[in-house]
Amino acid sequence: MKNRDRLITVLAAIGLAVTLISCDKFNNEAVNKSSETTDCTQQDPTMGANCDFTATLTDTEKANQMHMREEEKVARDVYNKFYELYNINIFRNIAISEQRHMDAVLNLIVGYGLTDPVADKGPGEFTPAFQGLYDELIAKGTNLTEALKVGIAIEELDIADLEKAIESTEVANLLQVYNNLLEASRNHLRAFSSKL
Repeated sequence: MKNRDRLITVLAAIGLAVTLISCDKFNNEAVNKSSETTDCTQQDPTMGANCDFTATLTDTEKANQMHMREEEKVARDVYNKFYELYNINIFRNIAISEQRHMDAVLNLIVGYGLTDPVADKGPGEFTPAFQGLYDELIAKGTNLTEALKVGIAIEELDIADLEKAIESTEVANLLQVYNNLLEASRNHLRAFSSKL
């Protein structure tokens, strides 16, 4: 009887460990999925629909790329600052993911021959449209709990803006990048929420 109980306990523990590992792997895959879009360049459009930059973009589609590039930078820079202040890995890990998001959007910007709005901007530097947002978010992160709440607010904003960008286009590579970023932002939101 005792052996049977031990066996059940061991099997339950193994099952829990496998579940946790699987969930962690899923989250990492979702967060990193957006980096797949950076494998192509404007010079090599033979790598698939992701690398086809022949679509004629509307002004809205162009503006959305500029917006998402800078919004992802806000997220990265805020999380890097909070990591410096609080030394909590969630900020560092998600900042690394936000850099991948920035790279994915930059790939679109370069591919479509647009001008990167943050090309000459250092950490914490933005165009006037985003500088106030960055400053406000940093000011709100007065302690770890408030910083985590800022992370939630950033991801909710990101999700809303990505959903709008998705609704306003039918261009395949824009949709692929935005959908990948949306999936990752939802994971980031869950991660920040789980810490509160």
